Amino acid sequence: MQEKYEITDAELEIMKVLWKNGEAGLTEIVLELDKIKKRNKNTVKTLIYRLVDKGAVKSKKSTGQGFVYSPCITERNYLSKANNSFLEKLYNGNVEKLLLNFAEDKTVSKEELQRLIDILESEE
Repeated sequence: MQEKYEITDAELEIMKVLWKNGEAGLTEIVLELDKIKKRNKNTVKTLIYRLVDKGAVKSKKSTGQGFVYSPCITERNYLSKANNSFLEKLYNGNVEKLLLNFAEDKTVSKEELQRLIDILESEE
């Protein structure tokens, strides 16, 4: 399995549908995406093909006419790799800089900071 998937924002929306549902056909994916923003069926099909080519999604022939798609990577695995990429790109891998930035900008609530402290203390 690839170490890093270059998944675009539009492709990520499809991945979220697949992570939520486990597997889905094209029509089901389009209907789910339409709840957020109207999507052209052909565009969604193209994005799915790209995800299949990248190895992030697999397809299998369904009992009906179409295909069913399912994720090859877990959401947790993808998020972990995306977080590490984000951390390297913006903070040179320095977690402390990231956390200080969020704390200083008041992006993180006191409750969230306390939860983080509790998690870190439980790891010791």
